[in-house]
Amino acid sequence: MSDLYTVERPGGPPSLVEAAAALHKPIEDLDAGYGVVTVDPRRGLYAVRAKSGAPSAKATTDSSGPYSDPQIAPFGPPR
Repeated sequence: MSDLYTVERPGGPPSLVEAAAALHKPIEDLDAGYGVVTVDPRRGLYAVRAKSGAPSAKATTDSSGPYSDPQIAPFGPPR
């Protein structure tokens, strides 16, 4: 399982390393395959995925989470 976190960064998306620093998480806890996803570019809001239950110090005020990240799959067979 994994959790989603948001990071605010005006002026463009943060690198994965910058997002890890904002969240006070080791880079190894972030999902490099998921990367940094734009949520709201006008607000400078981006999402990253981290291991569930990954230890974290108090995150800065420019980040928030964790939010659940459920798997999305079709219900029933395709038509």
